[in-house]
Amino acid sequence: MVVFPVREYTSYDEFVREWCAEALADEECSLTEARDRGLIDEQATQWRWQLLGELNPDELLLKIPKWLAEEKVGFTEGGTPTELVGRIGDETEKAILFIDSAPAQPLMKRAHRIHMLETSLKEQNTDTPDVEQRAWLQDRLTEQRNQYATDRETTGLVDEWLPISQIIQAVRRSDP
Repeated sequence: MVVFPVREYTSYDEFVREWCAEALADEECSLTEARDRGLIDEQATQWRWQLLGELNPDELLLKIPKWLAEEKVGFTEGGTPTELVGRIGDETEKAILFIDSAPAQPLMKRAHRIHMLETSLKEQNTDTPDVEQRAWLQDRLTEQRNQYATDRETTGLVDEWLPISQIIQAVRRSDP
């Protein structure tokens, strides 16, 4: 049986270095220098990282070329997505069946909102907690998690066989 290689990351900086490898290819600099020089789209990369944190262990983020996305996915709200979230249903030596997939962009936005609410809940002063604010934050977090699940269901794409040779990146986040 073929096992499709999926790159797993435990560190955000490791993820940034490899996800942004093309932008950093001609530059010999540290991540800090690359960030300072604007070589990395930090916001978009952080949102991808936050999305990876919301995925189930069997799910992954896949990046494919635009021509393949146009052929297999077509136009969705906002354009033709080249980054997709889903699972591998089956595989051969030359292709994978990508199932339960959805465009990554809207999910990244939702994952970012979830991350911000979780951060706010953690940062809330524990010495004198504001019970009403905490309840409000918890309600918003529950809403966002429910909406994330709904978005996955309503924006799902048809299961597609994708040629392994054309997959630019396949990544997931794992616990350290």
